[in-house]
Amino acid sequence: MTVDMVRGLGEAAVRAHAGHDDIASVWSAWSFDLPLLVPVALAGFLYLRGMRRWPGRARRHPRWHTVSYFAGLATLVLALQSPLDYLGAHHFTFHMVQHELLLMVATPLILLGAPTTPLLRGLPPVGRHVVRRLAGSPTVRALYGVVTHPVVAVAFLTVMLWAWHLIPGWYETALRDELVHDLQHISYVVAGALFWWAVIDPAPLRSRLPYVVRIAYIFIGSTPKHFLGALITFTGEPLYDVYVAARPIVGISPETDQEIAGLLMWAPSQMMHLIAMAIVFFVWANRAERDQRERDDKRLARAAASGGAEPPGEPPEVRY
Repeated sequence: MTVDMVRGLGEAAVRAHAGHDDIASVWSAWSFDLPLLVPVALAGFLYLRGMRRWPGRARRHPRWHTVSYFAGLATLVLALQSPLDYLGAHHFTFHMVQHELLLMVATPLILLGAPTTPLLRGLPPVGRHVVRRLAGSPTVRALYGVVTHPVVAVAFLTVMLWAWHLIPGWYETALRDELVHDLQHISYVVAGALFWWAVIDPAPLRSRLPYVVRIAYIFIGSTPKHFLGALITFTGEPLYDVYVAARPIVGISPETDQEIAGLLMWAPSQMMHLIAMAIVFFVWANRAERDQRERDDKRLARAAASGGAEPPGEPPEVRY
C-alpha cells in the first residue's frame, strides 16, 4: 500500500511537470489581502513589543520560541496568500496542501512559540485591563475550560473536517464564495489550535493531559481525519463537480487529483502525528528522569545535612 501511494504521487509529479504552459505564470499569483495581512502583522508586532517589555523574566523563554512563533505566522501567510490559494481553486491536491499547512504546521508552530505572555505584554494598558477583567470572570473561565477540553477539541476537528468535505454543497460553496472560503479557513485554524492545545504547553498555560495520555490523544484524535483521507482516496468518482469543470493547471485528471488529495490528508498527516507522538514520549521520559534526579539530589542533601548515612532509597516514582 505504501509503495502504491509513493508511486501515485511520483507519477502525478511527472505529469504536472509536463503540464500546461501557463504553470509558470502561477508563481505570480500572490494575494495581498489586508484582512489577513494586517492581523498577522499586528500579531507579530505585539509579540515583539511584549518581548521588549519583558526583560526580567520569571521563567525561561528560549529563542526558539520566538523563531517558532514567526515561522507559524509565515506558514499561515504562505498557505493563504501564495499561489497555493489560486491553484487550490483548480486542483483538489493544492487545496489539501493549503489546509494541511493550516492544521498541521501553522497552528502548532504558533503554539510552540508560547505567545500568551508576549502578546499580553505587548497590548496597550487598556487592552491588558480588558483581558484581566475577562480572565477573572467565572463565566469566561468556565467557557475556556469547555472550549479547551480534549474531547471538545477532537469533536470540533472531526466535525469540521467531515462536514466541509462530505456535506453536499459545502466544499464547492467555499470555492465559489470568498466569504465562505474565509470561514472554512478560520474553522481549520481554530480546529487545529484547539487540537494541538491539548498536546502543547503554550506557557504559562498548560495542557490538562498527562504526557502519556497525550500520546493516546494524538492517536485517537487523528484517526477520524485519516479515515476521511482514505475515503477520499478510494472513492471512485470525483466528489466535487467544481474540480471536474475547472480548467486544469497541471496535467492530471480529476480522479488522480482527488486520489492525491486524499493521500495527502491520510499518509503524510499520519506520519506527522506519529512524529508528534514520539516527541511527546521523549519529552515525558526526559522530564521523568529529571524529576527522579532532583528527588535523589534532595535526598542526598538531607542526608549530608543530618550527618548520617544516606536514607534508604525509595522506589522510583514516575510522574507524567
